[in-house]
Amino acid sequence: MTRFASATPAGKATILALSATLLLMLWAVLTVIGTLVGLGRLGANVDFLAVPQWLWTYRAHPQVQLWFKVAAMGSGLIILMIAAAAALRIRRPLHGSARWANEGEIAREGLRAKHGIILGRKGAGYLVFGGNEHVMLYAPTRTGKGVGVVIPNLLNWADSVVVLDIKKENWEVTAGFRANHGQQVLMFDPLDPEGRTARYNPLAYIDRANPIETLDELQKLATMLFPTPDKGDPFWSEAARTGFVGVGAYVAESPQLPFTIGEIYRQLTRGNPKSKFPAIIEARAGGKEALSPGAVNALNDFCSASDNTFASIKQTITSRMNLWLNPRVDAATSASDFDLRELRSKRISIYLGVTPDNMARVAPLYNLFFQQLVDLNTRELPGAGRHPTQVLVLLDEFARIGHASVIAKGFSYVAGYGLRLLPVIQSPSQLRAEYGPDVADEIMTNCGVEVVFTPKELKVAQDLSERLGYYTFEGRSKSRPTYLGGGKRTTTESEQRRALMLPQELIQMSKDSLIVMRGGIAPIRASKIYFFKNADFTKRLLPPPLIAPLASAAQGRPASAASDDRLDTITADLAALSQTVNEIHARVVERPLTFSEAAGDTAIDLTAISLELDAIDMDDLPAGATEAESEDWINRYINSGLLEDVIER
Repeated sequence: MTRFASATPAGKATILALSATLLLMLWAVLTVIGTLVGLGRLGANVDFLAVPQWLWTYRAHPQVQLWFKVAAMGSGLIILMIAAAAALRIRRPLHGSARWANEGEIAREGLRAKHGIILGRKGAGYLVFGGNEHVMLYAPTRTGKGVGVVIPNLLNWADSVVVLDIKKENWEVTAGFRANHGQQVLMFDPLDPEGRTARYNPLAYIDRANPIETLDELQKLATMLFPTPDKGDPFWSEAARTGFVGVGAYVAESPQLPFTIGEIYRQLTRGNPKSKFPAIIEARAGGKEALSPGAVNALNDFCSASDNTFASIKQTITSRMNLWLNPRVDAATSASDFDLRELRSKRISIYLGVTPDNMARVAPLYNLFFQQLVDLNTRELPGAGRHPTQVLVLLDEFARIGHASVIAKGFSYVAGYGLRLLPVIQSPSQLRAEYGPDVADEIMTNCGVEVVFTPKELKVAQDLSERLGYYTFEGRSKSRPTYLGGGKRTTTESEQRRALMLPQELIQMSKDSLIVMRGGIAPIRASKIYFFKNADFTKRLLPPPLIAPLASAAQGRPASAASDDRLDTITADLAALSQTVNEIHARVVERPLTFSEAAGDTAIDLTAISLELDAIDMDDLPAGATEAESEDWINRYINSGLLEDVIER
């Protein structure tokens, strides 16, 4: 590789300008000398300083004009030959001119910014990317991505941050520093054995008093929870969305019920929803608590399927929501201690904690969290004093949270809303396996900077070697005659190709090294940061804030709690039914309950039964009752409210 080929663009421009100036000066000198030779005026006593004035004075003389033109053309031909020889010498390298970036290029590309995402160390300073684009880190397991990129950024990023914190190491090291600088710092770990977690209710952002908004937001959540499969029949996911929206709308329009995903799950798994919801719709129709048309339509669509189809749809819904079987998850999602919409207005740090053995279980909830984070923060562009705070989203082990379609598509537009994504993956093959080659390539294309640690896979090293490129060098081969043979020794020169780094060299690259790649600049070879060896970071280490346990999640809920919930819901439904019956009491005719109806041999319309809950005289359910005792008590409670007459309309 020639020196010119290895020069920077500015250096090349300077070299070309100087070369052109020198060639022009040489042409002028040769032209003057040629003219003097033709006129016979070139001698030892020639005053070259006076030659320009003499030529100007006699410029109109025919002989002067003739020899000036001849000399100009002759010298021009010589200059062209010199330029051609130089061009051949500095022509574009046959096999490329790959090289490492120099300091000037690094600074011009904004990689020495004072504020931004820390990438590594180069020379005496840090590589800090101050642009608005996303950054991707390829780092095989146990290669120091946490100590080298994640923790340094958590100890340096001044604005809001959301981080997937597997093993909760990032919380232990960085939460104290961020809290000490006035940030609201929260740990959301719904499966923590002691219930030490903040709360996050995905439904808290919905105005349940507005049926239209409720339906709209539930449809968005349903799309996130039940994505259309890449292969297979989309009917089941679409039907599951309808069922989720219908039951969710019913819960939202029932003020006595908590508006949570856990409650939606309970409504789906309690009793026979196929007969329960039509009865509720009929009981509440025409009254003050009548369900909205959207809720009624969704529930009717859900319940109108055949028994087998309904059972399959219900199973599709509950299988995706079975995480809410866990009382800890139910308690951790019963309310919200933070507002995702405030991340761009206030400085908030949210850590999503999880142990590796729970990652697969909690992935659907965290997937929903990240997708809702993107959805809620891309509804209004920043500007004019709105949303001045940027949000760094550190997606450690990004591929393990599952197929997050909203995030995958968001790489192309969320940067404009102040969200900076920093996904950490082991290799690009992880993305391709989860999202397919097209979406994976789109994600990587929309990351303005890529940081690569020493690869372990040969395929990754081969792809990286190709991306780093090749350079041209002059190779020599020598031949010599055989022993006692004739002939001469010869040397042949030819242009050869070599990769900037061969795959095996990349695999053998020092564990302390990394490579930074960014479009428009040669790759950068830099060094990793180890925060525990650097005083800039160790002086910021503070103990994390204490987290108070949730009272209802620390040890789970007692066995009677499920019965209590069940009783509360049944009581609420029966109260609504009783109110409806009383409203039409003036228009009904009463008759005695027949023996067949009382014995249960003849079916009766549940909406025609009048209940007097105030007249029930029973002892309270004893504490610690078994499930069988709880069910028996509930049945006696309901039967105590039945009157001995049936309303006939």
